[in-house]
Amino acid sequence: MLERLLHALIGSKNESADDVLVEALRLGSAEEKVPVFRAMLLRKTVRSLCGIIEQFDHLPEPLQQQVLKEIKIFHPALREAGRSDNHPLRLAALKLIAMGHQGKLAYILSENLHNSNEVLSKSATEAMVALARWVATETRRLQRGAHLETASPATPESGANGAAPVAVTTAAGSEAVPATAESEVRPAEVLADYAELVAQRPEIEAAVARAMDVYRGRYGQDLLRAALLLADTPASKTLHILQTAKHGGQSAMVRRLQQPPSSEHIEAFLMGASHGQLRSHFGVVFSHIDEAPVLDAILRKTHWLKDNQLQLCMHQVSRGTWLEPASLLRDADRRLPIDAARIGEWLSTSGIHDVVQDERMEKLLKNARESFDGRLRLLRIAARRKRGASVNLLKAFLTDSDERLVRMAAREIIRRRPPEFENILLQLMTNAPESVRRVISRTIGQQGFEQFWNRFDQLDKPTRKQAGKAMLKLLPDAISQLKRRLTAGAPEQKIKAMQIAQELEIAENLREQLVALCSDGNPRIRSKAVALAGEISAVPAETIVERIVSDPDARVRANAIEVIEQRPEAKVVPVLAQRARSNNNRERANAIKVLLRMRVGAASVQLLHMLRDPRPDHRVSALWALRQSGWWHLLNEVGRLAKQDENLRVRRFALGILKNVAETARAKSQKEAG
Repeated sequence: MLERLLHALIGSKNESADDVLVEALRLGSAEEKVPVFRAMLLRKTVRSLCGIIEQFDHLPEPLQQQVLKEIKIFHPALREAGRSDNHPLRLAALKLIAMGHQGKLAYILSENLHNSNEVLSKSATEAMVALARWVATETRRLQRGAHLETASPATPESGANGAAPVAVTTAAGSEAVPATAESEVRPAEVLADYAELVAQRPEIEAAVARAMDVYRGRYGQDLLRAALLLADTPASKTLHILQTAKHGGQSAMVRRLQQPPSSEHIEAFLMGASHGQLRSHFGVVFSHIDEAPVLDAILRKTHWLKDNQLQLCMHQVSRGTWLEPASLLRDADRRLPIDAARIGEWLSTSGIHDVVQDERMEKLLKNARESFDGRLRLLRIAARRKRGASVNLLKAFLTDSDERLVRMAAREIIRRRPPEFENILLQLMTNAPESVRRVISRTIGQQGFEQFWNRFDQLDKPTRKQAGKAMLKLLPDAISQLKRRLTAGAPEQKIKAMQIAQELEIAENLREQLVALCSDGNPRIRSKAVALAGEISAVPAETIVERIVSDPDARVRANAIEVIEQRPEAKVVPVLAQRARSNNNRERANAIKVLLRMRVGAASVQLLHMLRDPRPDHRVSALWALRQSGWWHLLNEVGRLAKQDENLRVRRFALGILKNVAETARAKSQKEAG
């Protein structure tokens, strides 16, 4: 009976059904509330969901957990409840936004900050602080979990650098079990939590930064607390308040960061010193930190304290320098490599010249040669600098034993483009791993290839062949550059690219592009492509024969016949016999020459017909084919043409052949006589 009633209420379109379900949820026992709660979730109306929100505190704990698990279906109801005239409902909505970690609804909290009712304003402020605390603690938990479980080189640095457990605080303010090294963190869960944090954090940061700018109420200190909780990374929107001119919350943040920090604001305190232009105040503030946990946490994060020598540490901080190199090395030697590398964090914000920083960090790099994480930390420090800074440390990474670090250093040098960076990187091309060579060739290769391309026509053939071979050795991307020009270049570029490929003997690497160009719309391109494709053994003969049979341009057909001459087959004889009667003299001569080389009997007859052709250009081409093939059986016909032909060009060509034959015979007889 109860199930039928609930089913009817779920399907009803009357708002009274919502009221009945809300009342049943309020008055029912713990067991009776479960089916009613499920019915309200299935109904999914704003009115029924608002009823769940209003009674959230009185629900059994399993139902509360289910609400938090399915919080996203409550978004319309939370928006409605957060603007409701019913104050208890509005308060419940604000609290649920914080407990559900819904940064997408942070603007509802911002609206309630300016409410004249102090209870609502205070509740909205507390919800913002709770969201900020969740973001800060969740960030530390994920960083610690990723570091302990995956040990990935790309893992962000943990807040406390793994020195001590961090108590994870919930949005409601209660402390959960400390996240220790023994805590089990599954990679899949870390990725899911990280995705949720990435989705929520920007909205929460923006809401707090906006509230800091416009809010002038009595709860400003609470908002300042939230802003400092979120200022734990260089990309934080609340940390950028320190660098935003005329921001309403800037003065309050500066004043707070110029005072000794509380335990939850250590990250913001250090970020203000390194990224917020508050470095000059650090020495003054540091000397007034007297809370042992705070001092301990700062020194664990920075290693600015030389063991327990606080006065020596303060002396270094106030001077903005580090110990001389010998003392620095002694200090680094007695620490773990990863700890020694953390000294570089202080060096990067110490104010000393970047060249001096690099000199001392290179010493730390040698100390951390057995620690990938330590070397990675130093590389990240060098990458954070502004353009124009020293790149000596980056150069030192170009000889690192780990390919990943070499690749990252090369990318950073390319991004910064210091003077003579091309020469710096070209020195790597002979011995660097393949992935590093690809990174360099994508940048320098483009420039080097363009230089060779532009000067190609100006160089003599032996020089440009030598230069081209050197370019291919140093710039592996050159083949890709040629492929792009063969595929998408202008007709002149395609022809030039094919000429380069032919002279450098790399046609095999461009087989697909050359085969495609054999069908190009431009006859000049087809002609060159067919001639070059003939040098590639993998190109089937059918591709060349197709050009002979179907290409409309005689020059292309003639070149295709010359290619067939290099690898003659019996099946092409009928095609060549047909071309031997062509109206184009070059195509006809090439076909006859190939047939003569293949010892086809009818070829001599076709050659005789061509020698007697009334067209002078055909007779000249026939003489050329005769000379090329050495078919001297028709020498009498050559003599006739040399003596009687009416065309001067034909007579001269024929006389030249007779002269060459006579000289060859004379040299042969002299050799035999000698």
